[in-house]
Amino acid sequence: MRLRAEAEHGLVAVLLTIGALASLVPFMWMVAFSFGTPLEFLKVPPPIIPSGFRLDNYRAVFAQVPMLRFLFNSVWVTCVTVVGQLITCSLAAYAFARLRFPGKNVLFVVLLASLMIPNTVTVVPLFLLMRSLGLVNSDTALVLPGLVSAFGVFLLRQFFERIPRELEDAAKLDGANHLQIFFRIMLPMARPALAALAILAFNATWNNFLWPLVVINSPDKMTLPLGLTFLQGEAGATSTGVLMAAVTMSVIPSLVVFLLFQRSLVRGIALSSST
Repeated sequence: MRLRAEAEHGLVAVLLTIGALASLVPFMWMVAFSFGTPLEFLKVPPPIIPSGFRLDNYRAVFAQVPMLRFLFNSVWVTCVTVVGQLITCSLAAYAFARLRFPGKNVLFVVLLASLMIPNTVTVVPLFLLMRSLGLVNSDTALVLPGLVSAFGVFLLRQFFERIPRELEDAAKLDGANHLQIFFRIMLPMARPALAALAILAFNATWNNFLWPLVVINSPDKMTLPLGLTFLQGEAGATSTGVLMAAVTMSVIPSLVVFLLFQRSLVRGIALSSST
């Protein structure tokens, strides 16, 4: 039985390794050919590894579009959105987990029901709201809709629920109010869930394309995903290598964040779902 179990675990490990390598091949091919030449993409079949590694494609990206401006816009919008979600979601989650007020359960059910609404359905109402507020083609329009996340509230609420209430009762006996309990007890203990929410919010905001496409119409306010479309279209980038270089630069930040904080992501989601 033991040998059989070890054989099954070994087979699963081999299959998972093969699947992981297969999923990495497109990414590795994209990165490799971002250093290649235009003629190599015309070969059938294309070579797995380019003949040489050149920086011409990366220079062409910065020459054809304001890539640094796109990068700055994405960093600014992503950072503000992540910080905003951590603040609003943690406060709302604490209220749903610890406070008692009329209609709490109904509001929480409505909040969960909003998760079933596709984002594409809310694009038009959000755009009409931004237009009525005079915020179209502004940084505020990029940030404002993402400052609150229903999934973030749900994730943190589940984590707060698993924190023993004895800690809260002891703090109340010492004279602490809800804000003191929230900042001194809840938030320090919720670091794994906060880290998980930050990573998810970072990836979602960094790769968001639809909303910037709808609300932004000037190149100086475009984020990276929208800037890639601008590079392919209006800027006239016909070289596949140039596009590969631009996509590589846009993917690397989210990849680095995930690799650095993947343990926090897994731990935060696991602890939040253990209630």
